[in-house]
Amino acid sequence: MSKNNFENKSLALIILLSYLLNMIFGWGGFFFENFSYLQLLFYQIGCAFAISASVMAGRYTGLRGQHVAASAYILLGITHGISLAALNRTGINADRGVTMVMPMIPALIFMFWCNLYPVWLRLAGLIPSLFFILVFINFHRGESYFGWALYSGFATLQLIELIWGIYIYKDWKQSEVQ
Repeated sequence: MSKNNFENKSLALIILLSYLLNMIFGWGGFFFENFSYLQLLFYQIGCAFAISASVMAGRYTGLRGQHVAASAYILLGITHGISLAALNRTGINADRGVTMVMPMIPALIFMFWCNLYPVWLRLAGLIPSLFFILVFINFHRGESYFGWALYSGFATLQLIELIWGIYIYKDWKQSEVQ
């Protein structure tokens, strides 16, 4: 295996593993007491993996000629960075957290350019956008930031990102055969 092939394989595996760990830690944090040290720590670790996966997915998709999707992944890295910045030792800053909607929505829209993914998966990216738009609207109407829309938004985003990771890995495997 050449150095280039090893690097591409490493990218694909790290993306898949990091998105998986983001989902495990994100969903795992849900089972701890709200705003407890362990819940916040799990969310922080999950965000760190999501940032890593998004940055590396941007690199991988760029190498595959998917430049708009590569830029979308940069926006997703920023989105996860905002989410991480909303988490602190004693709680979640809702004012900061709700701003993650701003880079996330264009990122998910720009994924429509990524032909590494089937159309159904590109369309599925709109689902978390709808949940987070609802969170944004409700929050600015004075309602709680926390609730089913927020949790559903994160759960669907994490699931979709994991599926992207699977498709990236499959793409790498297919490119090795050719």
